[in-house]
Amino acid sequence: MKLRRAATVSAGAVSLIASCLVPSSAAEAAVACDVQIGTTYKSGNYIVGYGSLSGCPSTSTADLYIQRQVIPGWWKRASGIATAHQGYDTYVRYNCSGTGTQSWRTLIYGRTIGGSARVKSSNTIRVNCG
Repeated sequence: MKLRRAATVSAGAVSLIASCLVPSSAAEAAVACDVQIGTTYKSGNYIVGYGSLSGCPSTSTADLYIQRQVIPGWWKRASGIATAHQGYDTYVRYNCSGTGTQSWRTLIYGRTIGGSARVKSSNTIRVNCG
């Protein structure tokens, strides 16, 4: 397998693959690289979610954030953006105090070296945050 230097691939503020060494076939790397999403839950007044990358080059990253459902089928980012990494879980949380009863989920979004989008959403929870 021949190695070469890859360029940064980005979509707006989202960047999954930074400058890194990659297999000679970008298609090979794109197929192996994927995002993983964990279970979203409430802890005190916080909505908590987590995610990671698997099978990606070590410098790969993806955006991870909490979303609130505005109307059925339409979600809005509620939290700041955390950067998920290869091989370990990254957590993101949002203080939902004063928002009342809402539906929440976690979303992870990134792109492979070949430009394919990788998106997964977690379970949806409906909780009262006061």
